[in-house]
Formats: sequence, structure tokens, C-alpha cells
Amino acid sequence: MSDNRLRSRFIKPSMDPKKLQHFLAVYDLRHFGRAATDNGVTQQAISKSVKKLEEQLGVELFERGPYGPAPTVFAHTLARRAKVILSEARLAAAELSALRGAEEGYVRAGIGWSFVSRIAPQTVLRYRRRRPNIKVSLATGSSDTLFERLLNGEVEFVASCPLPDFEIDPMLETQHLFRDSDMIVMRHDHPLAGQPKVTLADLAQQTWATSGTLGGRWRKICSTFLAAGVEPPANTIDMDSVGIAKAMIAQSDVIALLSSELVINETMAGQFHTLHRTEFPSERIGMLTTRRSSALQPAAQALIHDLLAVTDALRPGTA
Repeated sequence: MSDNRLRSRFIKPSMDPKKLQHFLAVYDLRHFGRAATDNGVTQQAISKSVKKLEEQLGVELFERGPYGPAPTVFAHTLARRAKVILSEARLAAAELSALRGAEEGYVRAGIGWSFVSRIAPQTVLRYRRRRPNIKVSLATGSSDTLFERLLNGEVEFVASCPLPDFEIDPMLETQHLFRDSDMIVMRHDHPLAGQPKVTLADLAQQTWATSGTLGGRWRKICSTFLAAGVEPPANTIDMDSVGIAKAMIAQSDVIALLSSELVINETMAGQFHTLHRTEFPSERIGMLTTRRSSALQPAAQALIHDLLAVTDALRPGTA
């Protein structure tokens, strides 16, 4: 056994935030040079920091090769924990600042698509009126992506509508807010909008906006057509941007299955026409999700309070 490995057995593992930050930079970028640039230090300093962390932990975090540092199984495990550790350190500093009476702070939340059209904007506006010096940062995306960021400590809570069969990690705690339904969405003057009865065969002939990140959902939609003896839509446009999908719907004959809350503004303004088709997988639960193991800082608690107030006002009696 080498002296370094022997010595590491008797060294208490270090969770020095700076070393963890350097490690995560290399882990995320897969490059010592770019990690050094991002941290404002030399490549030698980054390499030395990671090497010191490896010695203290007694494991090899990266395999150095011609194509850059390749994370080991130890690195993958440490990365998940390191993100939480650094996040908790930032939250602790923010919470202590709030407790000593500072008027400035920072809160970061994850917002799913069903919340982006009106609930999130009204929540932030309400929050900012009373706490103008608290910086609010919102990360948007699908529930699976946001939940991963929540587990990693990158956001303090998530408000989203996951698909019905989505498995919530046991480390997360949820609170149901409202029920949301998906609708067939098209522009207000779409050829199908004026038909008294729209059949599955009619829908199958349309061009659909789909998402590659929600492949399971699209398979269920296709199964609905097949179960009714109708060939699924052959014309699809795969896009991961909700904004682009809504723009395509507004400017063409493209249709999509989207959350009613996501298109509420366009629907109320008469820009979109919606069809509620119960044969498609449609109903989901809007929920607030937090980490069980982490207490929320006051700024985040206040933002959640405003979120719940706005939700109750916009969707009364839906939970």
C-alpha cells in the first residue's frame, strides 16, 4: 500500500467547500483548464486541490486520460452530495443574514410548465412588492429535471405538475395544490376549431408538437389512437421548448396536448382553442415539493406563502 493511501486511513475526510467547488467544476466541465477559468485560479491550483481531496478521501475521483478527466464511481457519488453541501452552505449564510436583520437575500425555486403562465409571475410580483431587496431566481423545466435539481440542492423548492405515473423520490415531500388537465390546443381559427365534433381520426391527420423528453407520454397518446383502431399521427415536430411549441400553434395548424394552465392566458384572450379529450392521459396534480432533510430559509418560506396565496386566488377549491 502506498504511503498516501496508508496516510489517508488516518486522515479525517475533509468537506472543505473550496475543494468541493473545484471538484464539481472539473466534474461538470470534464476539463481542468475550463474548471480553473471558471473559478478564477490556475489549472495547477485546480489540479492540486482535486488531488488533495482525493488523498483526504482515500479514493480516486477522476481517471486522467488523453480525452480529459473521466469521473469514477466515487466521483458520481461525491458529486451528488457535494452539490447539496454547497447549496446548504449558501442557504445557511442567507438564513443567518435574514436572522440578523439584513434586508437583502436570495431565493431560487424550480417552476414547472403549468405554473409559468400566470401563477409564477403573479407570485414573484406579489413577493417583490413586499420584499424588493430579495433576489428571486426561477428555474423552469419538466418535473423530472426540476426534482433532480431539488435533490442536488440547486433549488429550494419546486412547484410543478408531474405526470401521473411519475415516481417521487422518498427524500422529497409533496403538498397537493390543485388538479390540472391537459387539453388538445390549437389556434383559434384552426380548421378543427369550428367543427361541432372532432374525431380521433381528425386529430390523427394533424401535425402534432411533441417532446423528446416526454417519450413515455407520447407513447401513451399513440396507444390511445391504436386502442380506438386509429393510426397514430404520422406528422410530428419534436421540440423541448414550450415557448416554441406555443408559437408554432399560434402561427400554424400545429396542435399539441398541453396543460390548460400553461395556455390559460392565450385561451382567455381568444387566441387558442382547446378540446378536453378524456381518452388521453390528461389529469395531473399541481404540487409543491421540498426536501425532507433541509429546512427552508425564511426568504423561501415567504415565497412559498405567496405562491400558495396566488394559487388559492387563481384556482379556488381545486385541490
